Amino acid sequence: MDTVLGLLGLVVFAACVIALAAVTTWIVVRLSPGGQQKQQSQQ
Repeated sequence: MDTVLGLLGLVVFAACVIALAAVTTWIVVRLSPGGQQKQQSQQ
């Protein structure tokens, strides 16, 4: 039973790390200035 709980904990931990990375990336993309969009709109 300890092995199952350990594996479950590892899966939950990995999911949390991936979710944190995704949220961080989303925030950075939203806050960073859109260089490509501005260049395309000026052409």
